[in-house]
Amino acid sequence: MPRLQVFIFCIVSLAGTLAVYAALFPYTSMSPAEVEAARKPQPMEEFDLIDLGSDYGQLTVFELVGYYLENPPPAAAAGEAAPRKKHFGGC
Repeated sequence: MPRLQVFIFCIVSLAGTLAVYAALFPYTSMSPAEVEAARKPQPMEEFDLIDLGSDYGQLTVFELVGYYLENPPPAAAAGEAAPRKKHFGGC
C-alpha cells in the first residue's frame, strides 16, 4: 500500500506543477508584435542611452562602438592562448 501512496503523490505533484506552469505561461510569453519587433535589427542611432554609472554617465551605442574601434582590447600573440585564471579550492 505505501507504494501506491508514493505513486499517487508523484502523479499529483507532477499535475500540480504542470498546472502552475500552464497558469503562469501567458505572463511570461511575448506577444506576436514583440516577437516581430525583436526579429528586425535596429540602427545604432535608435537605441536608448546606456547608463555606465557615475564615472562615465549616459552614452549612446554609437559612442561606445567608436570608442571600441579606436581602443581595441589587446590581442594575444599569434598561436598563444590567453592565460587561464587559477582558482584555489572549489571548482
